[in-house]
Amino acid sequence: MRRKEFEVHDQEQITAFLRGQRFGVLGTLGQNGYPRLTPILFDYLPEKHSFYFHSSKKGEKVRQIQACPKASFSVSEIHSMIPSTFLDPVYDCPATTYFRSVHARGEIEVVTDNEEKTLFFTSFMQKLQPEGGYAPFDWTLEGYAKQDAGMLVYKLDIKELTAKFKFGQNLNENRRTKITEGLTNRQAPGDNATIQWMEQLNPKRCPFHTQD
Repeated sequence: MRRKEFEVHDQEQITAFLRGQRFGVLGTLGQNGYPRLTPILFDYLPEKHSFYFHSSKKGEKVRQIQACPKASFSVSEIHSMIPSTFLDPVYDCPATTYFRSVHARGEIEVVTDNEEKTLFFTSFMQKLQPEGGYAPFDWTLEGYAKQDAGMLVYKLDIKELTAKFKFGQNLNENRRTKITEGLTNRQAPGDNATIQWMEQLNPKRCPFHTQD
């Protein structure tokens, strides 16, 4: 990661972000030498230090995983677009986005243990369908047994994980105030949350230098 001031190491912040996201992009290596990027539903279990996925047992992605278990996974969310006019009336240089993102590398493992699959699906459905309305997971039940027979559950065992939250930590107080005022006046979706993140990641608590 090139910009150190945007790095995040707080596991609670990282976990909260990942628990709030549904989609990520899984990168696998094809036999033809080209990487494959697959948008995919996921869950993150910090106690297992792994990302979990499920799919059918057939397909290009599955063949790639079987041939090479090394993979990457990325999750990101853009909170606000920051137009150049917030800071400069003429030039476009200050235009940017404020976002959170996580990138991980590791190796794919197929999950065969029923307890671990239950742990994944219980957590996964709490994220996707918190209102419930389905039977607890029991792989001996006909419906779940049929689903399990045609499904592959796999996880990315994380070897390396980096998080980047960009919310103006590199700016001085004057420029950050201008952006806050611009977001306050604009009131687009996500702008109030962006202001809160800017306050939370105040560079006064950051050891890195600021720029004019």
